[in-house]
Amino acid sequence: MTTTASRIADPSLAAEGHRRIEWAAQHMPVLHRLAEERLTDGSLRGRRLAVVVHLEAKTACLVLALRAAGAEVVAAGSNPRSTQNAVCAALVERGVEVHARHGVTQAEFTEDLLAVAATVPELVIDDGLELTRRMAEHAPSHYATLAGVSEETTTGVARLRALESEGRLPFPAVAANDARCKHMFDNPYGTGQTTLTALLALTNVLAAGREFCIVGYGWVGKGLARAAHGLGGRITVVEIDPVRALTAHMDGFRVAALADALPDADVVLTATGLIEAVPAEALGLLRDGVLLANAGHHDREIDVPALAAAASETVDARPGVTTYVLDGRRIHVLVDGALVNIAGLDGNPIEIMDLSFSVQALSIHHLASGAAAPGLQAFPAELDDLIARTKLSTLGIELDSASDAQRRFKESWAV
Repeated sequence: MTTTASRIADPSLAAEGHRRIEWAAQHMPVLHRLAEERLTDGSLRGRRLAVVVHLEAKTACLVLALRAAGAEVVAAGSNPRSTQNAVCAALVERGVEVHARHGVTQAEFTEDLLAVAATVPELVIDDGLELTRRMAEHAPSHYATLAGVSEETTTGVARLRALESEGRLPFPAVAANDARCKHMFDNPYGTGQTTLTALLALTNVLAAGREFCIVGYGWVGKGLARAAHGLGGRITVVEIDPVRALTAHMDGFRVAALADALPDADVVLTATGLIEAVPAEALGLLRDGVLLANAGHHDREIDVPALAAAASETVDARPGVTTYVLDGRRIHVLVDGALVNIAGLDGNPIEIMDLSFSVQALSIHHLASGAAAPGLQAFPAELDDLIARTKLSTLGIELDSASDAQRRFKESWAV
């Protein structure tokens, strides 16, 4: 695979990209150790592999680890707002084919993904199923030849379930998002921290004493609530799932319907993975000066087009902050409703993505072995354990083991 077909914004940015990649690599010991121990068996040698994830320095470390294992890797971003042009240039300079540019239109974004599809990948690491679903729609012959997909996000796993329910999932697909070493760390600790970091960096406001409305109380929503509360924020949770709503209540947070929560909110954070978490009909409930930010998957969680259409004035208040004046109220939207932590800053912490991308590396290695059956598959529990033990080892932490008596007790019904 050559890089002459790459489409990137500015090759001259490669030096900056190399510096970013080297910094990330210093903080990803788990991925590097597992790549050396597990990916060097030849399973990936010569395999055509597409990686479609937020294209920044941490993702580049995953791409380079897979390429070092012998895979023919082509990369694209999963969201044009999060693509870092310098990292793309560095990857191309290192011999990786890349189709990604920051800030392109949706039509251009789709063109880049279809260019990746045209390389006829056998294996895909996807985010939101952005590549896989376009292959199903626009390149069905290539879609039918896929040997496996590993999906990074809650939204993407939901889309895989929908494909499977329609009988349109003829290959194995691993729900990497559901791996314990992914969703139990990436979503609450990673997104929880970096969403608040981005919110405060972009606005320069104080969190303490502010009323936060968290829309969605999955793993991400839990992390947002914990982080905002830890900074002195007062938390109200909006959730349509009764069990999650009850969990938020037991965690000590106020739970309310959206219509009751929005009028008091100083900050609204969405984390549903759905569209219209803050729909057009709710815009009239927002108070003057409210901050709106999205931590879910879609750029459409906040109905920004409806807000723009209704506004009497639109102002670029700060880099990454747009103010819409609506009936005299100033409504501030961060990074146009895109994922605030990755579009506004650098995304989740490196150490967190070290775990998530270790999941992806071992997931794609598992798929390359050909042992997985068609359909949606869980990430193997023994690989989850391996990643966690490797991380603990890098931290110098040793674990006890169960005694023989404890193992017998666990395995017997009669003890």
